[in-house]
Amino acid sequence: MQEKPYRYTRTDENEIEKLVTDDQVMVNHVVLAPSDRLAEHFSDSNVSLVVVRGTLSIQLDDQPEHLYHDSIVNVPFHTKLNLTNTRGNPTEFFIVKAPHPRVCKAESV
Repeated sequence: MQEKPYRYTRTDENEIEKLVTDDQVMVNHVVLAPSDRLAEHFSDSNVSLVVVRGTLSIQLDDQPEHLYHDSIVNVPFHTKLNLTNTRGNPTEFFIVKAPHPRVCKAESV
């Protein structure tokens, strides 16, 4: 078997799972319950947010928030991120970082 499957949790509760962590890519799976958020942080790599369920409120740097559903949103390296579920249903998305942040960190040294 050449492929390597990665399983993720199906839930409506808060969940953050690290799925893939190699040098080429890092993939995390996130579920946010209504009114929940991730802590404000800066992107540590080039990031794609893949919204697969619900609506994700994204505020980058000082711009106003934007709402996304059924979307892929690209976020540049070293951008301030605020990710929130502002709706009444769970929001599920994947965070894809390429390359893995440890590679970005090594290249900036």
